[in-house]
Amino acid sequence: KQWYQRRVAITAGNSDLYSSLLAKPQVRSMVTDRERTMKAMAHRRLQSEIKGLEYSVSANQYDSLSPFLVPVTSTVCLHLRTVKLLVATQRSVIIIPKQVIQDLDNLKKSRENHYARDAIKYFESMFKNGNWWLRGQGDKEFLPVKEPAPSPEMVGFLSVLSCCLYLANKSQGIVTLLVPDDAVSAAKNHKNCNPPNNYTGNLPSGELMELAKRYGIRVEGALEFYSKWTMSNRHGKIGRGK
Repeated sequence: KQWYQRRVAITAGNSDLYSSLLAKPQVRSMVTDRERTMKAMAHRRLQSEIKGLEYSVSANQYDSLSPFLVPVTSTVCLHLRTVKLLVATQRSVIIIPKQVIQDLDNLKKSRENHYARDAIKYFESMFKNGNWWLRGQGDKEFLPVKEPAPSPEMVGFLSVLSCCLYLANKSQGIVTLLVPDDAVSAAKNHKNCNPPNNYTGNLPSGELMELAKRYGIRVEGALEFYSKWTMSNRHGKIGRGK
């Protein structure tokens, strides 16, 4: 995970000296003030992202295109090109959850799984250069989800959902979870969806997608979502969602 941690790591210096400084009331007060300032800056950044998107999505059009998009791991692996196209539209801010980063690190260990390595290379480049339309989940950008997690897949999905809920809470509920279109089709037809032979990850089940919807998160296939944007851009407006 070094490529991701380098972006958010803060050099602490000598730990003994740092601890002794914190013992002093004046220094401790300065640290507390700094933490409050950083928290306020993070809040203002999120609010700035929301306001910056109002030019492209009016209040009565949120049902179709969301200003915040959160892709699951299988989406960034199987539909990386679509993710890149969505970033290029400069219409929605794409948030990459920490769980997705962790999954990519695990998936890249498989020699056959080039999807994860391609996604990591892309995100590493984008995070290094900085892009307003694509960023990673912040350390405190999550809300607890009280649901049973009987499997590792469920644990991972709940982690992604907690990121969505935080963004929804801060942005009036306008968040879309991007999943592979095959998973959406399979869920509609009440069938199981198997991933490609050379992809070792899992696709979100219909049960997991329904769970996200119960929490008020919109769930859409990545290709379908981009198709909606293309149509809206062609006609100069955003069509109403079905």
